[in-house]
Amino acid sequence: MHIPDGYLSPQTCAALYAVATPFWIVALRRVKKMLSTRFLPLLSVFAAFSFVVMMFNLPLPGGTTGHAVGMGVAAIVLGPWAAILAVSTALVIQALFFGDGGITAIGANCFNMAIVGSLAAWCVYRLAARGAPLASRRRVIAAALAGYVAINLSALCAAIEFGIQPALFHDAAGTPLYCPYPLSIAVPAMMIGHLTFAGLAELVITAGIVAYLQRANPELLEQRAPRHATPVLRRLWLTLVALIVLTPLGILTVGSAWGEWSAADFADANARQEIARASGNRAPPAQPPTGLARLSNLWNAPLADYAPGFIHYPSLGYLVSAAAGVALIVLAMWLVPRGGFIERTVRSLLEATEYALFAEEIARSPGALQSLDARIKLAGVFSLIVAAMLVHSPPVLIMLFALATLAALVSHVPLPFLALRVWLPALAFSGVLAIPAIFLTPGTVIYRLPLLGWPLTLQGAKSVLLLLLRVETAVTFCSLLILTTEWARVLRALRFFRMPVTAVAILGMTYRYNFLLLRTAREMFDSRRSRFIGDLPAGERRRLAAASAGVLLTKSFELSADVHSAMRARGFSGEVYLLDEPKLGARDWMHFGCILATAAAFIVLGR
Repeated sequence: MHIPDGYLSPQTCAALYAVATPFWIVALRRVKKMLSTRFLPLLSVFAAFSFVVMMFNLPLPGGTTGHAVGMGVAAIVLGPWAAILAVSTALVIQALFFGDGGITAIGANCFNMAIVGSLAAWCVYRLAARGAPLASRRRVIAAALAGYVAINLSALCAAIEFGIQPALFHDAAGTPLYCPYPLSIAVPAMMIGHLTFAGLAELVITAGIVAYLQRANPELLEQRAPRHATPVLRRLWLTLVALIVLTPLGILTVGSAWGEWSAADFADANARQEIARASGNRAPPAQPPTGLARLSNLWNAPLADYAPGFIHYPSLGYLVSAAAGVALIVLAMWLVPRGGFIERTVRSLLEATEYALFAEEIARSPGALQSLDARIKLAGVFSLIVAAMLVHSPPVLIMLFALATLAALVSHVPLPFLALRVWLPALAFSGVLAIPAIFLTPGTVIYRLPLLGWPLTLQGAKSVLLLLLRVETAVTFCSLLILTTEWARVLRALRFFRMPVTAVAILGMTYRYNFLLLRTAREMFDSRRSRFIGDLPAGERRRLAAASAGVLLTKSFELSADVHSAMRARGFSGEVYLLDEPKLGARDWMHFGCILATAAAFIVLGR
């Protein structure tokens, strides 16, 4: 059911993009109101479920294959608009990264499966289950019927889009330019398989998940995020992981889906027999249709056919592709903006405060780095960062990054915390700056971007890899220094190395002043949010943002004066004094020597 490039005319593709766009816009607006911290993970898991379940191919009559989509259960649990976004996200990632469906046909595929399928499933389920208690058997039957009707309506839409091509788009001799088979062949070829095996698969999946949720989490059937979301999400993600492990079963079924043959298949004798057998024994044209041949290679997906080129075992490649697709979906959902200006601002302020408190908590916990003297850590981290800057070998840099990760583990710094707060932001920032070097650095061309023709060189890729590894390693060591050392000890270590008193005073006052400013800003936005119900118009949000910035700036001036006066009254002039300031002993110097030796060894290995 994934229509490839070349089977639909550009006019048909443009029309279906135009039809799908209003649904996407409405879905984004509707779902934006529900993107609470508990609902967004549900949207992610059902988008990932749709992606994974479409990787399980089923044998269909005529020697072709099909698959379930998961739009039925997504519509029942998330509602039709969220289901449209979830399934659309899975389809877009399949097209862009795995070549499953064409980029010109994204609008068509999303219209068929995400839009028609989700709306149909939701309508059928609501009508069939109307008035039934959540735990009733009728809801399971309604879910089964919804999934079955939804996937068959989606298949019918695809069949009609295929079948009208020969009548609307042909050359002067009447030869089809795109899909070569008319409605009389396309509709039976698509519908026989979906009315039987593929439809039954969607029926069983939808009914089974609804029956399970009736016992485990009936709140989800009311399209509400559960009050205690963590256990629910954990079970859903574990189920999804189990499906990912089983995805290699999806390639045991041989054959292509109807209407997904490549242009080269029209010249292959075995493939021609398969096409004819699946199309009512009507032989395909001797040559691929002109438009199909021209558009079929429009986009070369990085992991085409779920078979990464660097993995030589098909089953393992399929498994890796499934995991990569799920990761891409989670990343895409994480980037979705949540809430309006006030909600995002309050969330950011709360996260900043929690980050600072969490860092202080880690610094006071027992761990390998926490036990080191702050002065030794400061000098040691500096030497390791210098080593990262001087190393020119990617494998050695990877080893140094692994050392930083190991140091985080033995210091009880959570790796998910590092990934979200340190690694991902550093990768995003440095990646934007480094990516142009892949194409601008002269050298051996290893790949060319489709359409644009930009050359990706081996030397450019190596330079970008070195830069990203250096940045990630350096920021990891810096973060470990801050996370495992109390702030007062960091300041004292800076003075030990003769940092100017003025600079230390500014750092110390800024740190304390930030807490007061964060608290003031959070209270201000909380009070503003309590006076509004619902979303504000765009113009009102801009006016509120400007007014809030002005008020916050005024308060910041007042607070800075108060903080400065308070710290001066307590005699703070930049010198930091600690109640327990031990002298450096033999053990500390031994630790420092080990760190220096490690840094020197990495520099020698990486030259």
